[in-house]
Amino acid sequence: MSIFRVRKVTFINFGLLLIFLASWVSWYIYPLARSITKEFSFEYGFAAAEWEEHVFFGKVSFAAVPSLFGGSNIPFFDKVFFQLNGDSKCTFVLYATDEILDELSEWYDFSAVNASEIPMEVRAVKVGDKYVVKSMASTEGELSWEFLMDGYHFYWCFMGVSVVAIMLILGIILIFVALVHKPRQLKFQDSPSGAE
Repeated sequence: MSIFRVRKVTFINFGLLLIFLASWVSWYIYPLARSITKEFSFEYGFAAAEWEEHVFFGKVSFAAVPSLFGGSNIPFFDKVFFQLNGDSKCTFVLYATDEILDELSEWYDFSAVNASEIPMEVRAVKVGDKYVVKSMASTEGELSWEFLMDGYHFYWCFMGVSVVAIMLILGIILIFVALVHKPRQLKFQDSPSGAE
């Protein structure tokens, strides 16, 4: 049975589903992708006025892991939100897998009893109303830019954009095939004159 005999509605539904999933995943990837593009555009002189790295000093006053995907170890879904010095208008987002959090927990754990007593330096890029963390450091240890960006953010951002592009292209192709393809018409032969 040919794949093109499937009803047009199925193609359209799967196409719309893929486009929806692509937009949903891109919504999760956007803050990190934007922080990376801001950094590289600044490095090569394209948008020097727009990009600025912010440095913050303080103690963590609030930390939360989103409950929907918390601890799933899926890139871009696992993240930690935290605030410094009780400033509720300044929220940081740390995109991190279990590996990164394990390395971080050697010198800092957001759920530790003394978490609010350890002073730290946070370097971040502002995207929208939040700050995407590039590196963190305290007197006990450091989560470096190279480890966080090169080892995780850049690679998975590239993979995520590739997945979004593939889903978007497949969705558009399915909708296009559904709208353009005309199913074959079956021709019924007239029965012989003597047959009833």
